[in-house]
Amino acid sequence: MSITTMDRFVLDGEHVVIDRETNLMWTRTDSMNDMEKWVNYQEGVDYVRNLCEKKIAGFNDWRLPSREEMDTLYNESYSLKDKFEKDIHISDCFSPGGGFSIIAQQVSGRMRTFVLNLRTGEYTHPDGLWTLTEAARAVRTIGADEKIPDKL
Repeated sequence: MSITTMDRFVLDGEHVVIDRETNLMWTRTDSMNDMEKWVNYQEGVDYVRNLCEKKIAGFNDWRLPSREEMDTLYNESYSLKDKFEKDIHISDCFSPGGGFSIIAQQVSGRMRTFVLNLRTGEYTHPDGLWTLTEAARAVRTIGADEKIPDKL
């Protein structure tokens, strides 16, 4: 099955967006939507842990995305408004009003992470984890026993 760009992401209930091409499930909102503030790395980890404890959409295996997983979100053909009413390039299945940059998992063995700018598609690799001011968006891998919805 070939998935066109516009069919790739589907809203599945109130809380999640499914990427049918990668079998990833993303939270529809990010920390900027939910907390109305930028977060540093540890606050991002805590935000995701809280989603797990609340079992958002019935799951407790949420995590911060890898850089490779974040690559799958950005597409210049998409347009959604961020908190500041500027265009970010992610599917309109996601909630508007979120942050314009998101953090990835910590780079293994380093005190660094990647940050994806959703306005430009560019990555930064800032020093330190505690001085970041970004948004966090949780992701999980859809299990082999889980049904991936058809186009909704």
